[in-house]
Amino acid sequence: MLTRDLMTSPVVTVTLDARLKDVAATLVERGINAVPVVDERGRLAGIVSEADLLKADAPAGNGAHFGSPPTRKGLPPRTAREVMTQAVYTMTVDAAAAAAARLMLRHGLKSVPVLDGDRVVGILARRDLLRLVARSDQDIRAELERRLKEELSSLQRLAVDVGDGVVTFCGPVGALARELPEVLARTVPGVTEVRWEPTQG
Repeated sequence: MLTRDLMTSPVVTVTLDARLKDVAATLVERGINAVPVVDERGRLAGIVSEADLLKADAPAGNGAHFGSPPTRKGLPPRTAREVMTQAVYTMTVDAAAAAAARLMLRHGLKSVPVLDGDRVVGILARRDLLRLVARSDQDIRAELERRLKEELSSLQRLAVDVGDGVVTFCGPVGALARELPEVLARTVPGVTEVRWEPTQG
């Protein structure tokens, strides 16, 4: 299973100049622990977590604020830009969910932004991964049956041509479904080669 199958999308994001009070309200209202920060083009610039907000708001013993260094002459931070973590662990939409789980466990992450190219398209949280563990046998069986039907349907639409012992397949078949007709073709006496033609759009 891929991250695209588990991630929350569309993802809630904030801008670089979003006020911290608004960021905090977003986390509370949405029930999330972190929010990606994006620039004007929708590209990932950083991430603001609950911990970032608490550090920015927690007064030290001398009345000063700690967390991200103040950038406005000693005043406490007010925008996402000032408190966000810029070095962000990310995953791509086609990454395996197991790889995402290992990354989150290794680095103690509660959530990871998911990218398609340089754009944030989703976010994957620990609770999303827990859905895999919590899935019932009935759900697993239903999804497996659905996938099998999809593969069988695509195989039934497969066109086969033979010329001089060369078998040519053509059809909208995924990499996994290609294995079966290729193996079967190679077991037929007289077949010298197996080819695939690109599906015409």
